[in-house]
Amino acid sequence: MDLRDKFAALGADDPDGWASSELTENIPQLARFRFLRGMWSIVDQHGPGPTYRNGEAARERLETLGASPDDLRAFARMIAFEALSSALYFLDDPGDDDPDLPGWALIETSGGELTGRLVQGLYEDMDPDR
Repeated sequence: MDLRDKFAALGADDPDGWASSELTENIPQLARFRFLRGMWSIVDQHGPGPTYRNGEAARERLETLGASPDDLRAFARMIAFEALSSALYFLDDPGDDDPDLPGWALIETSGGELTGRLVQGLYEDMDPDR
């Protein structure tokens, strides 16, 4: 499968543009697209977009129903925690082991140099009551 077809298989709106950018600009667009697609799937678990327009209208309705700003902040914090936990888990495990797709890693540096140590399992140390 060529690069353009990989983008198409992943659902890219403009697979030709993504592939061209990777080939001509040497930007790891397939890895970027795959990662961003995973991040959006986490956001989409909480409902369809557009995020800000729908969210603002929902906030106004909840306030009209009597939700206090503190209630809304607590709810928003809970959703943010769930999304962050999912994102950190996805960073370690994108959920598919397709050898034809690039992966990624969060790698420790010191003074701008790689230490050779992976930063993994961050989701394990997330405390929802912090």
